[in-house]
Amino acid sequence: MELAYVAIKLATLALVGYWMYSDAKSRDYHPVIWTASALLLGFFGIGVLGPILLGLTMLVYTLKRPKGPFRQCPHCRKPALDSLANCPRCNGILKQDCYRCFTVVDVTMERCPSCNAKL
Repeated sequence: MELAYVAIKLATLALVGYWMYSDAKSRDYHPVIWTASALLLGFFGIGVLGPILLGLTMLVYTLKRPKGPFRQCPHCRKPALDSLANCPRCNGILKQDCYRCFTVVDVTMERCPSCNAKL
């Protein structure tokens, strides 16, 4: 019985750790710190306290993480938060400045939407 409990706990921690790391990585929001805190609190919580601490960590992360739509990085094809200037995975450029009006423009655009200058 104890072995089944430990196996379920480890499987749950692995799934939560994978989700939290990949989500925090694509949002450029300290993935190692959030994943380590969730895994440590979930694993070392005694009895019922472990799942409660894991749930609280996931709730705090979900409320505190940067919000916004995702886009696909043109360099590595991984999801990245649309407001980021560089991809958190490959460090590829996602946004650039227009040389004429200094508007922040998506790197895939050929012309500035504000002044119609060629980029």
